[in-house]
Amino acid sequence: MVSAGLMALVMGASSVATLPASADSPACARILPERKPVTKTRTVGTEDLIRLRDVGLPSVSDYAGTPFALSPDGHEIAFVLTQGDPVTNVVCSALVVVPLAGGEQGHVLDYTAAAPRARGTYRNLLISTGFPQLLTPAWSPDGRFLAWRKRIGGLVQVVIVQRDGGSPRVATHSPADVEAFSWSADGSELHYSSRASLPGKEDAIDREGLKGWFYDRRVIPNMSWRPRPWADATPIETFAVDVATGKTRPAAISRTGAGEVPAVRIGAVDLPSGARVWSEPVNLHPESEDRLVFGGPDGAQRPCLLSSCTGHITAVFPGPDGRSVFFINRIGWNAELTGLYRWWPGSHRLLSILKTRDALTGCVQSTTWEIICGRENATHPRYITAISLHTGQDRLVFDPNPEFTRLRLGKVQRLYWRNHLGLPVWGDLVLPPDLREGNRVPLIVVLYNSRGFLRGGTGDEFPIFPFASKGMAVLSIQRPPEASSLNPDLRNWDEVRAAAKQDWAERRNMHSAVMGGIEQALATGAVDPAQIGITGLSDGASTVEYALINSDRFAAAAIGTCCDDWLTSLVLGGFAWGDQNRRYGQPPSVDVDLEFWAPLSLSVNARRIKTPILMQVADREALLALQSFGALREAGRPVEMYVFPDEYHNKWQPAHKLAVYERNLDWFRFWLLDEEDTGPDKAEEYARWSRLRSGQESSVTAQ
Repeated sequence: MVSAGLMALVMGASSVATLPASADSPACARILPERKPVTKTRTVGTEDLIRLRDVGLPSVSDYAGTPFALSPDGHEIAFVLTQGDPVTNVVCSALVVVPLAGGEQGHVLDYTAAAPRARGTYRNLLISTGFPQLLTPAWSPDGRFLAWRKRIGGLVQVVIVQRDGGSPRVATHSPADVEAFSWSADGSELHYSSRASLPGKEDAIDREGLKGWFYDRRVIPNMSWRPRPWADATPIETFAVDVATGKTRPAAISRTGAGEVPAVRIGAVDLPSGARVWSEPVNLHPESEDRLVFGGPDGAQRPCLLSSCTGHITAVFPGPDGRSVFFINRIGWNAELTGLYRWWPGSHRLLSILKTRDALTGCVQSTTWEIICGRENATHPRYITAISLHTGQDRLVFDPNPEFTRLRLGKVQRLYWRNHLGLPVWGDLVLPPDLREGNRVPLIVVLYNSRGFLRGGTGDEFPIFPFASKGMAVLSIQRPPEASSLNPDLRNWDEVRAAAKQDWAERRNMHSAVMGGIEQALATGAVDPAQIGITGLSDGASTVEYALINSDRFAAAAIGTCCDDWLTSLVLGGFAWGDQNRRYGQPPSVDVDLEFWAPLSLSVNARRIKTPILMQVADREALLALQSFGALREAGRPVEMYVFPDEYHNKWQPAHKLAVYERNLDWFRFWLLDEEDTGPDKAEEYARWSRLRSGQESSVTAQ
């Protein structure tokens, strides 16, 4: 039976506002891939990567949730498809529906050219990292409507779209971004959550500014001198909106089941018998492995002691038979494999259904013996697949990037090794597609996640396959377990981070992983040992800094963030970050403890650094780079820095990402291959790099 609210939407009588037709760029409505015949293959370019269509988050994430919404009748799946356009510099997002039977292109029901950015809580402050939000649509209970979150007038609201067509309607009018939502059981209401008190806190900060902002822990100078509201002063509140009238009321937050299953990382599965199955950490270490636990109807809890029940469990599904469960576990050497298993709780009966190097993300259970997942591997971007729970065989539901079947990506070889702590490491060695037997080429190290499609490393700034297409090999390294994982007595993240900084334990952990990987690549005979570059963003940039100071191996470097240094870590990032780092063992900046910082600080080591360094940083983080950049420049070292406006830790603007890609590609071609792009718009840049190269051995302070 259709509720009054849904009937009002069908008849057009709802007071929910209708969006104007010109609300977004019409180009975003053409986001679906075109059906084209296979043409002559070519190598991949930087723009091919920028224009990749994404379903879900662009990088592999185990615990981010799912982008997929299964229709109530089980025949269709809805998701948000995103694509960057470097020409218009917009990120298009489209609400798409495709049949689970496959074979159809799909239908765009709504679209937007203003993708919302994710925001997290760090040191009790609300901070955006530039990473996209995961947008998951929701079907109305009767399957006639879809709702999704969309930016309207600068704020993220919930928009309702009729499945069979019609104008999208704005359902919420929240004063702050809607962060999550769901339909009521009868479809008459939408329940949503937001930080409704945030605008009032921002107004108070504006008023404070009239007399000058007090510089305290609310301020993050590298981002802005404007104080940030405390996260706990702007709690997430829940509201309900009547879809027929648009009236909004506060709604209670359900806490059913809270505390019943301690430290659950994924949702529990209830069986018809009254039993429950869930995943929980093996111990109290924050990075502990997971294991399955069975809770019987009698309340007794029994862990699964079979080896396959322990690892990095990312999903659990109830078996359609009502007696078994299916689960996905990352297993093997440094969790490189994905396994799909079936377990009969309370027994030792376990069946392995699928083991693959492919990454499976966002899996949801269909109404048949299948799960629907995003699937990808080193050479194939993510596509939507249906995997049989009987056989593990998959069938294609939707491929958002069919063009990649026409691109030559180069040979990918997986390498395995251990670092100095004995921790397992693996990486993907990508060789140029036209490499001849016996030839040796330069190598570029890309950090620090190699799971899934090889795009541009963590932060997506270093275009792996375009590097290879220009005649350079790439070693994409999957970071090993952290050094702190060897100490099971650590109980919280503060203890883990303090242990990581003690005697630079985590930096040495990553450095030995990188150096061991280079040795593995050299052993293939395809790599020139004199022409090795290294790249990184965030923790990857820290690995680059440590490598340049503690090794003479590298002929060129490029980083997307910068830099760990005594002023940066303790002063320039603000009180909150500085106080935290002092708790983790870093000496106060007033001590100017250069001996402590010598293993990591580029400024302390500026006079001995010879490797040319390219920095491409966000304007919100450029201040953090100045101590290192300034010292390197004063020491006459070959260094350049570019600053991108309105950017975050993760750069999001397509035009900027393309520029970063292109400059990194040109930088390594120049330093490792002695090649220059002949484009006239790059002549000045190459002339400057030539001057850097001619003076890189000089110890005279740059003028």
